Amino acid sequence: MGADPGVDTNLQGQKLGRKGRITRQRILTAARELIEDPETEDFSISAVARRAELRVSSIYNYFPDLPDLFLTVLEPIIAETQVEHLAILERFWPDDTLGEDCRAFVQAFHSFWKRNVRLLHMRNAMADKHEQRVLSQRILSARQVVNLLGQQMGGPKEGYEGPEYDLASVLYTGLERVVTIATDELLKAHYPPHVQRRFGGATLVQQGRLLELAIRDERARIATEG
Repeated sequence: MGADPGVDTNLQGQKLGRKGRITRQRILTAARELIEDPETEDFSISAVARRAELRVSSIYNYFPDLPDLFLTVLEPIIAETQVEHLAILERFWPDDTLGEDCRAFVQAFHSFWKRNVRLLHMRNAMADKHEQRVLSQRILSARQVVNLLGQQMGGPKEGYEGPEYDLASVLYTGLERVVTIATDELLKAHYPPHVQRRFGGATLVQQGRLLELAIRDERARIATEG
């Protein structure tokens, strides 16, 4: 992870020199390693300080709290790794290839979650606890997908309001839930074996099929009413 070139000072307003930039990057690297370490359940300021071999007070020189540190780690990774499924969504899906395009999008979205499984699960856990900044990030990330899905159905490209976007919100909620379970081995372990196998691929296939059916239906409704 590269250093953030836009950060010039610490929280005390002191200009960051070479040592300060190295320390800040050391904190970010330690935080990311801690988040992605499957053997570690504790993600806290003190845990990051131990991983970075720094004092807790050193962390607070650069980050006011844990959510701020987490988002600083999260946002550039999300921006880099969501490119594939957003690129699929940004191009129009013709009727004759709609099923194929829906399946490709669902698979790409699932791959995005697998690449960032601990980051995304931790984000959602923090959001579920109503950590406002993390919740806002989750909502903004979801809205990107919802708005593009609504446009695939024929929704207006300004305002993002109407039944197309209502339906897109419902579809996205289902999709996120499916990939959440599919990428959470601990959660899947609580399901009966025959249900666990579904999340190895069958549910993704059906999610793509559901998406195709919903888009075809909404396009037909718009064509009839128009």
